[in-house]
Amino acid sequence: MKHEKNIQTQVGPIERITFERKKMAVTLISYGAAVYSIKVEGKEVSVRPEELNDFLTSDFDYGKTIGRTAGRLICPSYEIDGVSYPVNPYRSDKTKLHGGATGFCFRHFEVVEIKEDDKVSSVTFRYVSLDGEEDYPGELTLDVIYTLDNDMNFRIDYRATTTKDTLCSITNHLYFNLLGYGDIMDHELQVNASKYIEGDNHGIPLGKVDVTKTAFDLRKLSNLGSRIRSIMDTPAMGYDHPWLFDEKIGYAKLVDPTKKLSLELTTDYPAVVIFTHNLVSPSKLPDVYEDGVYSSLTLECEYEPGGIHFKDFNSAILRKDETYKHFINFKFNVNKK
Repeated sequence: MKHEKNIQTQVGPIERITFERKKMAVTLISYGAAVYSIKVEGKEVSVRPEELNDFLTSDFDYGKTIGRTAGRLICPSYEIDGVSYPVNPYRSDKTKLHGGATGFCFRHFEVVEIKEDDKVSSVTFRYVSLDGEEDYPGELTLDVIYTLDNDMNFRIDYRATTTKDTLCSITNHLYFNLLGYGDIMDHELQVNASKYIEGDNHGIPLGKVDVTKTAFDLRKLSNLGSRIRSIMDTPAMGYDHPWLFDEKIGYAKLVDPTKKLSLELTTDYPAVVIFTHNLVSPSKLPDVYEDGVYSSLTLECEYEPGGIHFKDFNSAILRKDETYKHFINFKFNVNKK
């Protein structure tokens, strides 16, 4: 384990922690409780800007913790138990994305604990979000716990409490490319979900839709390129949609074109938002990814985005007498054949 403190950056001093176990190395950063790097057998499989300051400030949120609510809230407001709270637009004139302009991805987290033994390495980051921050009610205390084990499991656990009933839906915004270069068009993806959420031109949910006979049917391993090309002429220009898992423990799988490396996702969240980097990156990425378009994809496990606005979605309300507990696990598999 390597723990670097007081690294001077554009956003102020940060801490950087690197764990190495067996075939994997993971680097974490305190600003945004972020995953800066994931390497498998020395190959970088996460996509991010070349420069550290670009990584820290990018509004593409590479590798960052997203909160207090992942996804979009709809302007101008939402209600909890008859009390209205404002939704100020961010990244759109009709919605607020990923917690707002000062969401958790742009906050300094405290390193509160680092553990290592023969089986696992872990670090806990903590952030206390003040009552009224980004107009959310209640003081929210969030712990983000990252764990790497000897079996190539990289796990994220979230724990949160609040002093008032509030909204809470936390995720991570990692971008994956298991090949380590080029694009994801020849990757294969499986998502155990028979429904997805369709959105309008502004990403506002229109309702749950059956995936059968659509580009969103990923219940079997499917070539990403063929699916993305079939929806390139839509406003999203690729995938930027939530899928609703069929089982209590959601499952997805990503396989690289050579079939040598795969990633299996499990989570107790009800939904996953997949974004296939359909836009040019505002920051310079490594040259092997060119302008970033279709370079990678996210697997953002969370509650249904904007659920507070819809009766048949999870509201993402966290009550003041409850503890928020969720996990996301990324299991990497190397095929030597």
